[in-house]
Amino acid sequence: MRETSLVPLGREHRVAESMRSALAMVEKPTESDASSVQGFSLDERLNEPAFAVAPPQSVITRALNGALALGVRQILVQGARVFGGILLARLLTPGEFGIFAIVLYLQIFFTAFGDAGLAASLIRQIEEPSEAEYQAVFSVQQVFVLSMSLCLWLASPYITSSYHLPHSDTWLFKLSAISFIVVSFMVIPVSRLERKLAFDKIAVIEPAQAIVFYGVAVALAWRGVGAMSFAWALLARAVVGTAIANWVCPWSIGWRWDWHLIRTNMSFGIPYQGIQVASFLKDSISPVLIGLLLGTADVGYVSWAGMLAAYPVLALLVLQRVYMPAFARLQHLPARLAAFTENVIWATNAITAPLAVTTLVLVYPITRLIYGDKWIVAIPYFFLFWVANLFVASATPCMALLNALGRSQTALLFALVWMAGTWIVGGPLIWFYGPMGYAIANLVVQLSNLWLYREAQRSIPFHLIRFALPSWLIAAAAGALEYGLCQMHSAMHIIDVVSYAAIGILAYSACLFLLYRTKVQTICTSFRGAV
Repeated sequence: MRETSLVPLGREHRVAESMRSALAMVEKPTESDASSVQGFSLDERLNEPAFAVAPPQSVITRALNGALALGVRQILVQGARVFGGILLARLLTPGEFGIFAIVLYLQIFFTAFGDAGLAASLIRQIEEPSEAEYQAVFSVQQVFVLSMSLCLWLASPYITSSYHLPHSDTWLFKLSAISFIVVSFMVIPVSRLERKLAFDKIAVIEPAQAIVFYGVAVALAWRGVGAMSFAWALLARAVVGTAIANWVCPWSIGWRWDWHLIRTNMSFGIPYQGIQVASFLKDSISPVLIGLLLGTADVGYVSWAGMLAAYPVLALLVLQRVYMPAFARLQHLPARLAAFTENVIWATNAITAPLAVTTLVLVYPITRLIYGDKWIVAIPYFFLFWVANLFVASATPCMALLNALGRSQTALLFALVWMAGTWIVGGPLIWFYGPMGYAIANLVVQLSNLWLYREAQRSIPFHLIRFALPSWLIAAAAGALEYGLCQMHSAMHIIDVVSYAAIGILAYSACLFLLYRTKVQTICTSFRGAV
């Protein structure tokens, strides 16, 4: 289960313009420059002469500072998601939790079709988009949004009956349609901020949305409103997010139809947006096939297991917002881009590994003590979903790299492979084995990430295993320590779980610092500058 997240331009506009001017003055790298990427060490690449003409505050520094500033402020966001998810899991039945997942998948569906990828196309272009370009993208987006919202409104009674829900739950989907219209008005402001790497301002929006969403959902669920609590929470989230986005980054909302501009940007935007559509269709196997064949309770079990398995990569949501803009700014500097890609892969795996291993080792006491005994039956699904952590930490930067280099059609191909693989493998397995069949199919599809890694390395030669594997080896040792503590003294109370997890993560952090002291110190220095 995923929640989509998924802003004045004064100083940020000037800095972005200075960066583009500086990049334009840098001589285009020669073939020998590109071929030398593999031969240089990381330190040698960072000192290469091509960067003597770097702007006062380089793209990489801005990206790192933006990510860290966003990370500090999004602790509240992820905390709200985790805490809100725990409360909802305890308050709701598996069937109601399944309805929650279905509503969120609908929201993802409309987001995927929302603007045909035109906003992403404006983010990656080198020249600063004009106000007219933003208005043209907004106009096309509204055509899509209003059409699909009307379809959802009219289809609400049929969706309700298909899931055997009471007729009153029709408003669950009608309110979702209204919230989709409201949230469409925040796409352009957020896109402008992402283009400027102004993630500190985006961080103002998302904590407010998370707090409002989970605050409303939990409060209404506590009052016994049931599934309707999710619809009201989505609408409140949309209103708050849109109001803040347009307050932080006001722009001249207007209607403009420029077919030439739209057609030009669609060459990148449609394949890019197609990735989200394919990803949605892949994940829709749970709310659609499982929901219609087996019922909302099984959707709830699968969604809960996927949510718990995905908690370790929630921390990567911060870095994902930085990948594409930063990669795109460095696309003409292959050596620098390769070094930055390796740093991103190191960071994503260093963050994911200890959290994933700790969750794996302590999953039974976490489930029993925090979520409740009713979810223990879903733990076998969790084990299979958990394997994705080994791949996702490196796959997300590789996918973003392909998009930043303009290879959105290649990225779309992978998304289509994942979608087709999930349905072709998962459909029969769900028919014979129920929800476990979906978990098995998800595991099989994850293996295709090995192909994705090789394709990304063909575009920009970089080292993967050298930067990804060490964190997992250190985390495995820390996990063995946590497992030993559990064997000596079973975790019977929440304080035991917290203590064992803290010991393991502290041991991991200490080893990581000893082995990568220079890298960690560099990140800490940037962190202090960011906050």
